Amino acid sequence: MALADSVGRLDEACLRAFGREVSYTPQAGEPFTVTGILDTGVRPEEAAPGAYALLFVRAAAFAQPPARGDEVTVGGSVYKVVDLEADAEGGLRLVLHFNRAV
Repeated sequence: MALADSVGRLDEACLRAFGREVSYTPQAGEPFTVTGILDTGVRPEEAAPGAYALLFVRAAAFAQPPARGDEVTVGGSVYKVVDLEADAEGGLRLVLHFNRAV
């Protein structure tokens, strides 16, 4: 078994155990639901209101790759995607910035 296969299975198990459904809205497209692991308040911002969060997802969950400027809605909060970090095994870490309350 290749390392990539093992990491992919581990990612999927973590998403099943700790993930939650969030609404993902691409800039050009309709919103859809994706499962991700959200970590809020990871980097405070000096200007108010400001907060960063991270969302771990699998690249395979997206028909089109996520992009900066897309939006993620979690509960009553809307975040903008400000950066993306991909790993070689299909995981994506989206850096989110609090945009507004719903």
